[in-house]
Amino acid sequence: MTEKKFNPEDVIGKPYKRGLLPYGGGVTRGRISFAISEEEHLEDMKRLRTVLNAPSDR
Repeated sequence: MTEKKFNPEDVIGKPYKRGLLPYGGGVTRGRISFAISEEEHLEDMKRLRTVLNAPSDR
C-alpha cells in the first residue's frame, strides 16, 4: 500500500485539528492559513544544519 503524500494546498482553510500540519504551518482564528510541504521542511533543515555546523569566528 502506498502512503499518500502530504499536500499543503489540501489543508489550507480547513479547521485546525492536532496533527494536520506534520511539517509546520500557521493557524489564524482556528483555520489553517498556511502549511509547509515536506520538501520545504527538508530544505529548511538542510540550511539550518549548514548554519549550525559552520565554523565560527569566535
